[in-house]
This record gives sequence, C-alpha cells and structure tokens, in this order.
Amino acid sequence: MLLTRLWNSSTRAVLRRRMPTNILLDTRRGLEWGIPAMLLGVIYIFAAAYCSTLIAHGWSK
Repeated sequence: MLLTRLWNSSTRAVLRRRMPTNILLDTRRGLEWGIPAMLLGVIYIFAAAYCSTLIAHGWSK
C-alpha cells in the first residue's frame, strides 16, 4: 500500500510537470474544449486524406 501511494504521487507529479494537457483536464473549463478540438482534428484528417488522394491520382500544381 505504501509503494502504491508512493508510485501514484510521484507519477502524478511528473505528469503534471511535463504534460500540460493533464493540467488542462484537471479543470472543468478544460473539458469544454474537448469536442471542438476533436472536430477540428477530424477536419484535418479528412483534408489530409483528400490531398493524398489527389496526389495519388496525379494532380499537382
């Protein structure tokens, strides 16, 4: 049990210091940006797929 507490506290401290997304998700305000960020990511994926399809079919300018 002591080892578990030590592991959890040290891992959480390292992640909080090194990964700012964890800090963002700790607040309720950070969660409201999840859906718009995912939608923006989907748009970028479709744009990349469209561009690679155009390039595969010989389109270039």
